[in-house]
Amino acid sequence: MVTLEGIRSPIRTQPAPSSKLRIYESLFLLNQSIDQVVAILRRMANFPFADKESLLCAQAEIEEVRCGMNADFTEHLVDSERLDEGRFWKQRREFEKKWQDPDDVYIDVQRREEERKMQGLPPRVFIVSHSAIAQEEERRKGEQGRKKKGAVKPLKPRRPE
Repeated sequence: MVTLEGIRSPIRTQPAPSSKLRIYESLFLLNQSIDQVVAILRRMANFPFADKESLLCAQAEIEEVRCGMNADFTEHLVDSERLDEGRFWKQRREFEKKWQDPDDVYIDVQRREEERKMQGLPPRVFIVSHSAIAQEEERRKGEQGRKKKGAVKPLKPRRPE
């Protein structure tokens, strides 16, 4: 007789589900099961001897339990989800910073200025070309050179002899 003990599948088994997955899966199963119970109660209302009011009361009670359980679980989950959201946002932001070109901010500014223009708003930023900056630097250097050449040292007052 051939046994398969000790023979493992070449396909990796899935890792154990996270606790978060188990919680959401349990909530799903709870809601799915309650849907089934409510559907059964509705079908039971079709029997000629069924007390329809009693069945409607039972449905309301079951729906109340569902809502209470969903609220209790989701209230506890929201804090955890917000903390995880913040943690993963920081991680993603660090990756983006590492991959981002520092000069991309200029592209973003240019896009925003184009959006403002399309909206009929005045520009907030004026982008000066490199050649204009170079011309201004040359002009300033020229002025500083003329000031140095034309500068006269002030005379010291003489002491009377």
